[in-house]
Amino acid sequence: MGKEIKKGTKGSAAEYYTRSQAIRKLQVSLVDFRRLCILKGIYPREPKKKFKGADKTYYHRKDIQYLLHDQLLEKFQAIKAHMKKHKRAVVRGEDALAKSLLKNKPTYSLHYILKERYPTFPDALRDLDDALTLLCLFASF
Repeated sequence: MGKEIKKGTKGSAAEYYTRSQAIRKLQVSLVDFRRLCILKGIYPREPKKKFKGADKTYYHRKDIQYLLHDQLLEKFQAIKAHMKKHKRAVVRGEDALAKSLLKNKPTYSLHYILKERYPTFPDALRDLDDALTLLCLFASF
């Protein structure tokens, strides 16, 4: 008789993470996870078998691996660490350090995401008509 296989390690169950598993894997807060998914265009998926329950949100394993190696994730972690340092300086009463830390807060840019999503100008123009249609629809009401 062969080695017993653990439940959830093979087959369709191994292809998906629940939202809480994905957040733990990425080590970010729920707010940052949502922001990251929106910016990178990653959406929840419906697996054939919902192994953790029907009330859960599932993300594909490859999508989470893609997010794991993104530079935006690193920036979010750097900002979080920087804000911890700032809060510690404020609590200790080190006002000069707190001001300098707040002034030198790390920032992130989204230009690489735009280049990734729209590699050429015609691609960007093709997607622009959807936004203009939506604006026209809101203006009519």
